[in-house]
Amino acid sequence: MIEIKHLSKRYGEIEAVDDVNFSVEEGEVFCLLGSNGAGKTTIIKILTGLLEATEGTALIDGKEVNDDVNLKKRFGYLPEQPHLYDRLTGYEFLDTMGSLKGVEKNILEKKIDRYSEELELEDRIHSEMGAYSKGMKQKILFINAILHDPPNFILDEPTVGLDPRYAQYMKRKIDEFSKDGKTVLMTTHITSVAEEIADKVGIIGKGKLLVKGPIEDLKTSTGTETLEQTFVEVIRGGKGST
Repeated sequence: MIEIKHLSKRYGEIEAVDDVNFSVEEGEVFCLLGSNGAGKTTIIKILTGLLEATEGTALIDGKEVNDDVNLKKRFGYLPEQPHLYDRLTGYEFLDTMGSLKGVEKNILEKKIDRYSEELELEDRIHSEMGAYSKGMKQKILFINAILHDPPNFILDEPTVGLDPRYAQYMKRKIDEFSKDGKTVLMTTHITSVAEEIADKVGIIGKGKLLVKGPIEDLKTSTGTETLEQTFVEVIRGGKGST
């Protein structure tokens, strides 16, 4: 389970995240939907321990993120921007990260081989990552996020940088996670992605969580027929249900 309670992040006079509250239950896919710069990635970075909140609390399975160094084993994280070690091969990176997360060697090797084949990386997995495209790096980081089979997933713009075929693969995997009872928090700026994947959506603008709830409920409360219309209405100041 993932919980965000009265979370705020300020940079001087700028309120990047402003008193945000939401929770994601087991077996649920919750999508933060907002334009670039709305505050989505800031929330994700606080939740993964990469940033400190100015106020409020971020919890994973009931534990505060900054209080438990072992908590990183409880979630898989896919960042929006892939930053990897250029001189390492994809296999070396995944082998190292999987070992640090406590995955047994024989299981780790099988998982790396399996996911590399599924994502058609097997021909490049032993090449240095400095020569990888952004999409290839995104695939490596996704494999890294799922290697240790965590109960929670935090995915920042998971389909960005992928061609349509692998974007569909990503969507199928997210659906599998929720059916297996795992907790999934993801972000996107693409309404069609949120509508296809998410059980619940939170629309965020200028650091504020404007509305949240099941997609059909949000459509009903705003008198709209599509999530795209809902998003536009909410951002423009239309009323929604939280």
